[in-house]
Amino acid sequence: MTSRGATVDVPGRGACLLPSEFEHFTGALDDCPIETRDARDLPSGIHAALAAGGAVVLHGPYRYVDGIYRYCQRHERKLVPRSECAHIEDRVQRSAAFTEIRLRKLHRLLVLARGEALVDIDDPPETTGLQDWLEGPTGEGTFLFPVRRLQRILTDMRRAREGIEVDMVGTITILPHVYVPADRSVPAMFADARDMIEGRHVLDMGTGTGVLALLAARLGAVSVVATDSNPWAVRNARLNAERLGLDIDVRGPANIYEAVAGERFDTIMFNAPWIVGEPRTLYDTANFDPGQRVLAGFLRGADEHLAPDGALLLQYSDVSQRRGDASLDRLGALVAESGMRVDNVRVLERVGRVLGAREGVRLYVLRRA
Repeated sequence: MTSRGATVDVPGRGACLLPSEFEHFTGALDDCPIETRDARDLPSGIHAALAAGGAVVLHGPYRYVDGIYRYCQRHERKLVPRSECAHIEDRVQRSAAFTEIRLRKLHRLLVLARGEALVDIDDPPETTGLQDWLEGPTGEGTFLFPVRRLQRILTDMRRAREGIEVDMVGTITILPHVYVPADRSVPAMFADARDMIEGRHVLDMGTGTGVLALLAARLGAVSVVATDSNPWAVRNARLNAERLGLDIDVRGPANIYEAVAGERFDTIMFNAPWIVGEPRTLYDTANFDPGQRVLAGFLRGADEHLAPDGALLLQYSDVSQRRGDASLDRLGALVAESGMRVDNVRVLERVGRVLGAREGVRLYVLRRA
């Protein structure tokens, strides 16, 4: 094991690096049977190899690589026999375990890369700038790249080039390591709270691409301050504000309220990280909150930065509650401890992008108790 990841022996290709950021998705491949296959082989045979717990490294035309992945994704539930999780009595935990195993097997469909180029792949997609989207350097050697991750990154690279349209905001771009606001329902819930944004001094915590800060400006906020701990996000929010010609004061990188010491706001918005767990990449910090420490810090500091009649607009999901982590129960306790109360809550049911599980997204309106 190296600081960059694990060395894996790939048949016919020799020693290749499995970057640590990808090992999180594939699991350790030390005792995993690995084979190299032509992407023009029968998809069912490659699917069977993944289902049996193996890893498959593809070579050949990229359009066939894409076809193999789509086949495996279409039949992803058959990758995990029901018996594999039957010993778990709790239904929610059993479903979570099934999802985790299924995703790990899907990530074991791999290709090889070196630098910014795919290896042994004919007619590859455009990958210029690929290294910017990886967490750490991969060195000069060959490394393993899960097709699922590659395709997600390629999609994000295309969005960065072309931008994505966000209702009531405009076209924004996305930089590497910044969470992609792909679900339009998230900003739409804040738009429904226009009466708490229009004519107000607003703080957007954990701004990411700046989408909620930009929305607040569009909705008529008197002033908007945006902060984030992710340096890429700070740069991204500034870039989007400049592109759209909107007056947003983007500060950071800074944790929680560090960048607004001594200031108060009428409305503080926070699309908090919803999943209880350890972030393994910079991108993950937008989704994972270990022990709900970020959420606790946000609520504890609210009183010092909220105007007398101000409100918090806190967006949170019950996905971890459904997985058995009691995140909503803890949220209720944190709200009470902070001297706040729930004035209103709106709920939207959807399928989450990160875990692929159903979740109820909540927008809490919190005021001083």
